[in-house]
Parts: sequence; structure tokens; C-alpha cells
Amino acid sequence: MRKAQIKKQRRMRQKNLRRETCRNLIYHAIICIMIIVLCGVVGKRVENSEDIVESQCETTRPQFVPTTPVPATPVPTIQVNTQENEVKAETDVPMYPKFTYSKDWDYEDSYLLAKIAMAEAEGCNTQTKTLVIMTVLNRVWSDEFPDTIEEVIFQEYNGVYQFTPIGNGRWNRVEPNDDCWEAVQIVMEAVYDYSEGALYFESCADEDNWHSRNLEFLYESDGLRFYK
Repeated sequence: MRKAQIKKQRRMRQKNLRRETCRNLIYHAIICIMIIVLCGVVGKRVENSEDIVESQCETTRPQFVPTTPVPATPVPTIQVNTQENEVKAETDVPMYPKFTYSKDWDYEDSYLLAKIAMAEAEGCNTQTKTLVIMTVLNRVWSDEFPDTIEEVIFQEYNGVYQFTPIGNGRWNRVEPNDDCWEAVQIVMEAVYDYSEGALYFESCADEDNWHSRNLEFLYESDGLRFYK
């Protein structure tokens, strides 16, 4: 089991290294272009500022200065109540672990993640869609499931697909909407994993089901119950 995990991580590192190299080349090219553009903009601004200074020197005239001193207006002092800010700062904020797996996937994988979010949680809020996506990713990095996003989504066990929309045909009838793509983007940019390692979810009418009897219940989000 340990050797398989090491091989798995090595394959992912090699894949990520190739992607990172290509991305760095693109970033460097973009930075060079930006430097060239900024140099041109700065040069124009310097020329404009010199023209403005010259025009000001030509139009400046002596101004009358009163000899009688003008009494200074007292500046009101503002007292800030820091007690309320201190109370807010002491409010407990839930802390989640950082993501330990790579999120450097391509467009095809992004499409699959957005589509499984649509197929499983079309009527749910964006956060629930992100939890569905994270559940798929958690399976990819678990030794108990396949190694890729596509293989996890289409996994079949004992003649039954792991995700119901694959088996009942719903997968072929839906396309991801803007909310699903937003959920994918949120997961890509997220630093902390708030899925709590979820590997399963269900929306059974009867809460007494296989998941509740055999798995650890984590939480419920917009009608979906998550387990690990």
C-alpha cells in the first residue's frame, strides 16, 4: 500500500512539473511584455509632468498674503471605541487544514468537475457544489479509489456506478451552468480544505440508509449529507 502511494505521488509530481514548466514560460513571456508596456507608459507620464511644471511656472503670479494673523480653528478630537473592535477580533473563526493535493488540472478535468456538480447538485447553492467537487478530488487522492478525476467519476463497483447520474443517464442530459463553473474556480483558488475529507454523499429520502449505517457522518449542506 505504501509503495503504491509513493508511485502515485511520483506520477503526479512528474505531471505537475511538466505543467509548471510550461506555465512558468508563459508567465515569463507575459512579464516581459508588461515591462515593455509599463516603460512606455512611464515615459509618457514623465513627459506630461514636465510640460505641466513648465506651464505652471509661466502662469504663476504673486499672491496677496494678509499681514493680520488669522485665528486658528480648533480641530475636534475623535474618540474611537476600541472595545467593540476587540470583541470582534476575539470571535472564534473555524480553522480548516490546507489542501495537501495538487489542483493543477486541465480544462477537460475542470469540465468533468463542473458537470458532476451540475448532475449531482443542480438545485443546490454554490458551496454545496464545491463540496461535491472536493469529494471527487478527495477520492482521487485516496488509496481506496482510482487515480484520476475521470476514473473516479466513471468508477463502477459490482456493476453499480459510484455516482448515480452516470448510471441513470442524467449525466448525458445536463451541461454545467455558470454556478458550476464558479464552484470549480472557487475550489481551484481555495487555500483551505473545508470538506473535512468527505468521500461520500447522498440525498436519500430515508436517513437510515447504507451510508448512515456504515460511514461517519460529517455534515449536511443544502439537502446533501456528506460522509467519510
